Amino acid sequence: MNAIEKDTKPVRKNKYWESFKRFSLDLPVFYMLAIVCIIMLFLKPNFFSASNIISMFVSYSYFIVGSIGLVFVFISGNSGIDLSIGYVVGFSAVVTTKVMAVLSDMEAGVNPWLIIVIGLIVSCMIGAVFGLLNGICVAKFHIAPFIITLATQLLAMGLCYVLTDGYTVSGAPRELAKLSTLVGVKIGGTIVPVAAMLPVMIFLIMAIVLAKTTFGRQVILTGSNPQSAYHAGISISKIYIKVYLISGIFAGIAAMFIPMCIGGVNPDVGANMLMPMVAAVTIGGISQKGGYGNMLQAGFGILFIMALMYAMTFLGFGLPTQQLAYGIVIVFTMILLGYIEKKRFRM
Repeated sequence: MNAIEKDTKPVRKNKYWESFKRFSLDLPVFYMLAIVCIIMLFLKPNFFSASNIISMFVSYSYFIVGSIGLVFVFISGNSGIDLSIGYVVGFSAVVTTKVMAVLSDMEAGVNPWLIIVIGLIVSCMIGAVFGLLNGICVAKFHIAPFIITLATQLLAMGLCYVLTDGYTVSGAPRELAKLSTLVGVKIGGTIVPVAAMLPVMIFLIMAIVLAKTTFGRQVILTGSNPQSAYHAGISISKIYIKVYLISGIFAGIAAMFIPMCIGGVNPDVGANMLMPMVAAVTIGGISQKGGYGNMLQAGFGILFIMALMYAMTFLGFGLPTQQLAYGIVIVFTMILLGYIEKKRFRM
């Protein structure tokens, strides 16, 4: 028995060590999130109150939903990126809010929930148009994703200013705002509003789509080995079109959370969205080369950026300091991920 125990103990120890190394290589962002939490635990213990956590999820609901589309774009490979997503969210929010305001002012008295549904459809259609444009240009005309999505970003930005003349747009039904405050599930004495729950539910659904469906596996295979995907009968161009379409649609869904959680829609609302979304997906470990990553990694990346943004706001840091922090974090993480990728292939 002693001899057997001596033989099995090193094996077990080695197994646990290998699992720990694999976890560390796949989720370095977990430790970064832990560091932020520990710092805030000492500086502001009330940061972790239930009301603050719910407020964080409400405040960054649009950020969670918008980041989901980027995950699919990144994993599909081809140096995929969607630089237009921030201003597509902003433009969709502007148009949708204007449509809902017009319908709300009609004398016939349209049901406010019907107005909200119409607003969601309009918003998703706008996002889908931009997504299709990006996808077709990448897949059919072989335009670099960086170039075409930068162009559509400028297009969406210009349309925002043309439609608003630089002024804030408002007038959505009051019922929409209630989804971020009064309508939800009551746990104890605290209400968890729809605006906090819905992004998490959407995220979980898309995690299943990516991990368990044929389409999800096709996206991963296309990103990891396009030639193998082609020989397996997968239409590479259709995958590219679909992932950019998904990114556009989720930008449209994210746009609904702007009037829901913020109220008025400023034409500049999309200006500061892109950097945190790209940071979240990148820091989570999703490879822009394609084929590697999952929604669990993206989820930790999103949580880290949310915690970082909310913590800096909680401590009184302004937007310029936050932008500087994103830049530093992204540079540090890219260096770290480059090192990790080399270590991963050696295992």
